[in-house]
Amino acid sequence: MQGATREGAARPRRRGASLAFDWLLAALAHLFVFASWAVTVSAVMGSAMVGRMMLMNSEFAYDTGRLPQPWVIPLGVVAIVVSHLLFRGAMRRYTRGAPAYGPSVVAWSGIWLGVAWGAYNWPGPIQVGRRVGPHSGQSAPWDLFVWVAYYARLWLPGLVTLVTAALWLFSRHSPLVVLLRAIRRRGDERFVRRRAAPAAS
Repeated sequence: MQGATREGAARPRRRGASLAFDWLLAALAHLFVFASWAVTVSAVMGSAMVGRMMLMNSEFAYDTGRLPQPWVIPLGVVAIVVSHLLFRGAMRRYTRGAPAYGPSVVAWSGIWLGVAWGAYNWPGPIQVGRRVGPHSGQSAPWDLFVWVAYYARLWLPGLVTLVTAALWLFSRHSPLVVLLRAIRRRGDERFVRRRAAPAAS
């Protein structure tokens, strides 16, 4: 009897430890997806900065020291693929079946951070409204396309923010939506049990 009691008492601890490990693995998978997209997109924004500065200035005048270098992009793509595979495996393990949601919303959160950080670190032009060469001193007025590139520091993060917020609020792959649905489902189940209890008695 004592041996059976000790064995029965040990089982919940093993289940609790396994659940904690599954939760930690899922949390790390979320972080891996988020970070891989954020770093990769930051590197893409650093490369896009070069073209943006070429449009706004007549000659090269940019600083890439605050953003990841272009060689980070292929490594980031590999990290993205691995992180998505890890995410799906971790979520299947956590839910003991099909994953509750995919990594897309978490990935978009990383994209949002990469775009926001990259745009924040984009340097400004030598002169707003004119293409000025820092060495030759020649200048020409901006056209519409250059103005769009100039204000990309504002409208691009804003656009990504709207998309990311919409996905968090409405996507079936949103952790927030899945959590709210689970809370509502549990509430409905409790309501049904309470209605059924007087009838059974």
